Amino acid sequence: MNRLTLLVVMVALALSFTAVLVGVPLAQTAPQITAYRVHGSLNLGDPGSESFWNSIPWTNVSLTANLNGVPTSGITPYVLVKAAWNGTDLVVLMKWPDENPAFNAWSAAAASLYPPASGPGVFRIMELTHGVTYTLEKNYTDYYTIVNGTQLPGRLVLNYSGVAVLPAPNDTQIQVLGNGTILLYHSPRPMEYLLDQDSMFYGYYVNSTWYYPDRAAIMWYMGSETSPMDCMNIGGKFPGQVYDGVKITQAGGSLSAGPANIWMWVSGATWNSSQDPAFKVGLWTNTSLTGLNYTTNHGFAVPLYTNQTNMYEVDTAGIWYSPVASSGLQGSLFYVWTGASWSNGTWTVEFARPMAVPTSLAQYEPNFTVGHSYDVAFAVWQGRAGETLFDKSITSNFLTLYVSSSAPSVPTSTVTLSTTDEVTIVGLVVALVVLALLYVVFRK
Repeated sequence: MNRLTLLVVMVALALSFTAVLVGVPLAQTAPQITAYRVHGSLNLGDPGSESFWNSIPWTNVSLTANLNGVPTSGITPYVLVKAAWNGTDLVVLMKWPDENPAFNAWSAAAASLYPPASGPGVFRIMELTHGVTYTLEKNYTDYYTIVNGTQLPGRLVLNYSGVAVLPAPNDTQIQVLGNGTILLYHSPRPMEYLLDQDSMFYGYYVNSTWYYPDRAAIMWYMGSETSPMDCMNIGGKFPGQVYDGVKITQAGGSLSAGPANIWMWVSGATWNSSQDPAFKVGLWTNTSLTGLNYTTNHGFAVPLYTNQTNMYEVDTAGIWYSPVASSGLQGSLFYVWTGASWSNGTWTVEFARPMAVPTSLAQYEPNFTVGHSYDVAFAVWQGRAGETLFDKSITSNFLTLYVSSSAPSVPTSTVTLSTTDEVTIVGLVVALVVLALLYVVFRK
């Protein structure tokens, strides 16, 4: 091998090695988040503007697809996180990229409380895997199927490449697009599970006028496992549900690792903004529709509780999920405060909740104590890209958040370097060293 050939090979190897490393997402694989002791009041009307945030570095947290092989899952590659406590409240600040915010899209749960609700998000539409076809089995004389708005006799049977065959319930509604793609309307939770099991779920359908709200969620693990997994089960409305003759073992939203509390912010229900349709029509101040007493002027996060059995709502309303109790929790739906804003392709959402919870909530939400660590996970949904419900971007594992007694001391410009950032830098250094050695060798 002559010198020129050797030079070309070594340069190519160096550049290839560098390219692989540079392609690694700039986010941590196992970040540690610190909630620092700060002084000052919150300004949820302008989230992230409080002066104490200036001294706290961002932690860059990697996100991944919740559903493998689904094009609409895992749209957001990372979320930036800060945490603090001011003597009374634990505060978590999240920021993530989203070039197309889902303004004016309803949360389907909130829309169900408001009869005039219309527009994007009032219900879900599933797009089936391209190549799925259908037939109507006429021997089911009591079955009907709605196809492109017309009710036809027969039971809908979906077929994917002759490998998976899925009979659908009575009165299933589909739309067949010009390219043959099938859309299934209303997407009951068990049907979503069955489609995913048979690889027929492509994603939730969106277009320029039909999409779903953006969301962000924080999960606090409350179980006893030392290395819990944050993946929630896809399943039925309750464990053991028999849906159209099929028994579904697990409930959708249940957590195999055990109990956890979730704070869920939804741009189409809990965002105190005129671009949130629920707030725009005054839903939460209309006690005749909700039966609730919303008297504040900030947004909120829906408090949820999941365990190995099911997902529940930590209040008595049961708007999103079944309530954990029928009485004694009035006002708990609005217990976690939020402020949110979107600007220049970025969402910023600030969550705040008292460090200690009332006795009535202690079974469902954690108390935060200085000097203690908590397992925490994050999730983000981009509704215009088709993410909603169990289709989302999530952390692959729980992270550790430590409530510190110390004040922050890091300059504003500091961003926590991730493991993969460091690997990328090492790769660049190695490539430069190789090129320098080549220069020294071949100039002789």
